Amino acid sequence: MSMAPIVGLLFLLSSCSSPERSGTSFCRQLAKELPVISARMTTTLQVTATVKSYERLAVRAPLTIEPDLKVFSALLKNASSINPADREAIQKLANSSYAANESALAVRDWIKSTCAVDISTGLNIDPPRVATTTTVVTSTIVPPPVVP
Repeated sequence: MSMAPIVGLLFLLSSCSSPERSGTSFCRQLAKELPVISARMTTTLQVTATVKSYERLAVRAPLTIEPDLKVFSALLKNASSINPADREAIQKLANSSYAANESALAVRDWIKSTCAVDISTGLNIDPPRVATTTTVVTSTIVPPPVVP
């Protein structure tokens, strides 16, 4: 008996259970996560909740933004577990923050252009996206009158 049909079926079933990785799916999930993401983090529980929100977003992130979102999520996760008395760990986190800056900016810009949301404030920044209309100008050429 060939294993190919079984492997194919397992692949099909596993792909059906994954969340959709599209801009629309991501923006919908972002709308659910924004209250936590945009809130000021002052307790360990709030930091943990924010990390979980970013992890849920990463599951829906399109492949174009997923690597940058994972870098940013890992930075938050590391920050959530740091010992504030450990100077070496704090310096390491600061170095990681500088290294993650490009990814954070890429995530911010992608979310602004795709979801029309400023992730740092949770506010909509642009009007909703609408399809553009195209106006076509036509002209009619009138032939000169025929003189008998």
